Amino acid sequence: MRYVCLVVCFLVSLSLGCSAEERTVDPRHQVSGTVTLDGKPLAEGRIMFSSTEDAARGVPPASVEIHDGQYSLMVTVGKKTVKVSHLVESGRDESTGEPMMKESIPAKFNKDSKLETTVTEGENTADFDLK
Repeated sequence: MRYVCLVVCFLVSLSLGCSAEERTVDPRHQVSGTVTLDGKPLAEGRIMFSSTEDAARGVPPASVEIHDGQYSLMVTVGKKTVKVSHLVESGRDESTGEPMMKESIPAKFNKDSKLETTVTEGENTADFDLK
């Protein structure tokens, strides 16, 4: 019985050191600012910050709602591609009655976005004037 306890303790201690790849949590830093479209605050929408480096490490994009042209969220450090989106109802599907949605922001600011900003440690301000 004594040996069984020793073997069990030994196996348990071995298993504590065996785990999947350890992941560290990338620190995030405050980014806030304004989004205007044709010189006017964007009433509502969504802003997203992403990078290929984050994606390669399994870090999802950071996104948040825009209200009255203002946003604030936490983002990892580095150069980010920024996408701005606002879906609006464009009618109803005749067969299901479900609303059909379309993007109201030009593709050059979302799907084909070239908007970029660099996030540094600490608080960051990033304003975007979409023209």
